[in-house]
Amino acid sequence: MAGIIPINLLKLMMLIYPIKEPDFVRDRPLQVLALGLGRTGTESLALALDELGYGEVYHGWKTADLPGCYVQWTRLGNAKYGKRSKDSTLLNRAEFDRIIGHCGAVTDLPTAAFGPEMLRAYPDAKVILNRRRDVDAWYESQKKTVAKLFTDWRSIVPSLFETELFWTWQCVRFVVIKMAGGDFERNGKEMYVEHYAQLEAECRKQGREWLDWTVEDGWEPLCKFLDKPVPTHEFPAGNRVGDFEARRARLHAKQFQRALRNIAITVLLVLVAGAAA
Repeated sequence: MAGIIPINLLKLMMLIYPIKEPDFVRDRPLQVLALGLGRTGTESLALALDELGYGEVYHGWKTADLPGCYVQWTRLGNAKYGKRSKDSTLLNRAEFDRIIGHCGAVTDLPTAAFGPEMLRAYPDAKVILNRRRDVDAWYESQKKTVAKLFTDWRSIVPSLFETELFWTWQCVRFVVIKMAGGDFERNGKEMYVEHYAQLEAECRKQGREWLDWTVEDGWEPLCKFLDKPVPTHEFPAGNRVGDFEARRARLHAKQFQRALRNIAITVLLVLVAGAAA
């Protein structure tokens, strides 16, 4: 089936593109699972949770600080979405802790892609389902940001020539794209509705409370749910649509430089080999 990485192929990819994986041991309780999809105020929420004292808060942008985690998320994505995968036993607390063991709260993708598994792995964490009420607005925001990466050759081609970019793309491919059934344009809105329905069903099954929250709700309902004092200043704002591409380019600038260097070397070697033939 297309889109599934055979285990041996995954091992080969790791041999060709070696990178050190994080191996955290949980050093604090995971207190908050904010399992809403990206483009639902996830960075604003992450900033707020940090301010409320939850220590390190995991967010999609934080993955760039530890690029080896992309291998782990790819492996876990393959375990969840690869129907012929033999690695389904990986979806457990021990494996999650290897990536997020240093965090007291999580938001955004990739963690949200494993929402039901996270709920089962961390039964004592408080649950926030951050969302946008207008699904169409969310869909358009996603199309202008993350979804653009799915078919952007400027991201795909350089990823073949630089290890960190390679695993970044594999994570996008085998977690984010697979979440949408391989076609965000067609399935994105349905994926959105299904994502929250699954999480609500899992919470009900566990007899677990959750907070439905939008960024417009701000501090008050969030702090009430978390039993925290309400700050007097404005709620944090982050990750606006217009900032996404510039921020991504800034975070991956060194990797793209290395990729371009490697592309140039490859082209030069091909030309030299052709001239010598």
